Amino acid sequence: MATSKPTLRDVAAAAGVSPMTASNALRGKTGVKESTRAKVLAAAKKLDYRINLTASMLKSGRSNIIHVIVNEFDSPFYSKLTQALSNEIVARGLTPFIEQTRYSADAAAHALTSNPFSGQLFDGEILHATGLGTNLPLAKLNGGRPFVLVDACEETPTVDAVNFPNEEAERAAAQHLIDHGCRKIAIVGHAFTKRADLAHAQNAFLLRLRGACNALLDAGLPYDETTVFEAGSAEDGIAAGHAIAQQILATRGNADVGEGADPPFDGVCCANDFAAFGVIRGLADHGIRVPQDVQVIGFDGVTSGSYATPSLSTIEVDLNQLAKFALDMIAERVERRGEEDAEPLPPSRATIGYQLVERESTAPHLL
Repeated sequence: MATSKPTLRDVAAAAGVSPMTASNALRGKTGVKESTRAKVLAAAKKLDYRINLTASMLKSGRSNIIHVIVNEFDSPFYSKLTQALSNEIVARGLTPFIEQTRYSADAAAHALTSNPFSGQLFDGEILHATGLGTNLPLAKLNGGRPFVLVDACEETPTVDAVNFPNEEAERAAAQHLIDHGCRKIAIVGHAFTKRADLAHAQNAFLLRLRGACNALLDAGLPYDETTVFEAGSAEDGIAAGHAIAQQILATRGNADVGEGADPPFDGVCCANDFAAFGVIRGLADHGIRVPQDVQVIGFDGVTSGSYATPSLSTIEVDLNQLAKFALDMIAERVERRGEEDAEPLPPSRATIGYQLVERESTAPHLL
């Protein structure tokens, strides 16, 4: 005789909660304590309870599926970001559906409008906006579904957004070099932009440039076209490292400068870890040592920097906090969507935390 399938009431009884609480926990609703949610999920797993997705959608209008769109899968940063978002989605009893855009605005538009499930299956969507430009009408393409942009950096948010601490953290990175005695610091990331033109920066690299620029100028250190190198990838970082090294070597070989003259650069503040690793390689190609000759710091903190030689000092951003903020925003809008006569929520914005991790690339005493 076939064993009957477990029901929601069976799960609730096994977890010691009411059926309503069990339902809310399994569907990732807010207002359920994490300890209670964990008990319900454990009971559901033990009983091999499966939500009937079709019946659930017909009854509640929800699928419990969250659409995640990132630029790429095959990099340490996006691997960590996707992992953090996926873990948080699953922890709330929801299911992630993940796509990549390869930095293409057309691919992002396709994911939001032409995916076979768009507009029908997803309860909410999360899109990493960096590299997609500012002309893509994302809020319109999304069709009104709960939607969170990661690192949108808009001065006036048009949709919910969770941003990296771009300006504040990069300023801290530059200040770290200053505190370590650096007096001629190269900034590697966005192309040179005048300080006045940075006032209305609306992308991550420009905001990071503004943070580093302000730290240098406030310390009375130079910021001009000669101190800024455009690079976002490891390959571009290598080229920047070569250019910085060549200036250092030119100064060393100039007899008119004289011995004991200050080098043209003694620190490099990078907009991401990939560029920082490239810079270190580019400097090494010309015999410039890190950190003995030049100190280098990155941004992101998601690469295996502690295993490189030298290990990379960096700004480590809190991706787990980012995931929690993003899912909280989606959950709030999903809940309000089911309320009659609910007032529309204005777009919200949150900025995640960070910590500066000092390693060998800015600490000669660690070598």
